Amino acid sequence: MYQPNAYQQQQGYDPNSYTPSPQNQKGHGSTFANSRSPPPLQHPVPQHPILNFRADAASPSPQMSHQQPQGNMNYYPQQQAGNAYPQQNSNIYSQFGFNDPAAQMGMQFAGNAMAQGTAYVEQNLNRWVNIPAVKHYFNVNNLYVINKMRILLFPWRHSPWTRMARRSDTGQMEGYAAPREDINSPDLYIPVMAFVTYVLLCGLAAGRKGSFHPEVLGFTASASLAIVFTEVLLIRLGVYLLSIPSDTSVLDLVAYSGYKFVGVIVTTAMKQLGFGGWAVYGVFLYTALSCGFFLLRSMRYLALPDAGNASTMNPQRKRRMWFLLMIAASQLLFMFVLIK
Repeated sequence: MYQPNAYQQQQGYDPNSYTPSPQNQKGHGSTFANSRSPPPLQHPVPQHPILNFRADAASPSPQMSHQQPQGNMNYYPQQQAGNAYPQQNSNIYSQFGFNDPAAQMGMQFAGNAMAQGTAYVEQNLNRWVNIPAVKHYFNVNNLYVINKMRILLFPWRHSPWTRMARRSDTGQMEGYAAPREDINSPDLYIPVMAFVTYVLLCGLAAGRKGSFHPEVLGFTASASLAIVFTEVLLIRLGVYLLSIPSDTSVLDLVAYSGYKFVGVIVTTAMKQLGFGGWAVYGVFLYTALSCGFFLLRSMRYLALPDAGNASTMNPQRKRRMWFLLMIAASQLLFMFVLIK
């Protein structure tokens, strides 16, 4: 007689209650009549909860899943952190809606390409433009800008005009101090901002007259830059013809020539506010004389580098003085063209 095993006894199995199916009876005859079927298969019950993996994390490999240690509840989180993308990068990309690993890879590739392109541009730009020298002229602060604007509009009240030299440990002159440290040092921040403001103000004036067109901005900017570069070339030509030993850079001359836009903006603003012709021409004359006096005192070291020597008024020194006066007087002509 067939005796049930311990598992069958636990499940309440009755050997006399088994009846083969009709198909088994038909196919195998009396063989199944005397046989007993094995107990039904039981699927193993997982001992640990199944974790909900992130969509952008890589699934663990089958080999690693078979080597899961028993009783270690932190196994899957560690495996996920080791196989998935860096958690920090995934959080950054997920904030912008890039949860797809392919999209994240594309964003990383674009960032690397942009960084390489920026480095390439900087390397080739340094061949033509001295970037550290340009940064020197933009080394300003709010106090410097306010004081410089006051000097440009009221140069009669400023003193002294000498620039602060920067010397090495041995006492040799290495250059001039930055604009942040010396109020008499030329800068490019005020000329650039004044130039942009002047172009926009001309566009506003054209719009009030009903004749605005995008070409007005381009024509105004081109004409203004042409005036500045013409003045710089004339100054360089005069320095060469007069054989003036000067180490003044071209950026210094561009800065001095660009300061005239401050007076031009004041005059143009007076015209747009509806003041009469006499008031506008009076403001123009004052700002032009202020700009000329400012250049006369600021560029003295350019035309007269040996001004400290108490020498007599020889013919060469007289020519240099006349050259300096011509630079100051030319501001009337250049500013009048810009206002018109």
